[in-house]
Amino acid sequence: DFILAAGDDWTDEDLFKVLPETAYSIKVGLSSSLARFNVINYKEIRKLLEELNKN
Repeated sequence: DFILAAGDDWTDEDLFKVLPETAYSIKVGLSSSLARFNVINYKEIRKLLEELNKN
């Protein structure tokens, strides 16, 4: 399964904590997070989703 979770709020940390190791977790913003990746803003998430949609 492909799992992608992205969030910009402290409440998203609960989700990031319980995701399997194979999931992709992305914190929107540069603050410290349990997410595996960070992006600067939601526009980068939108670009990522557009790229994933092409394939």
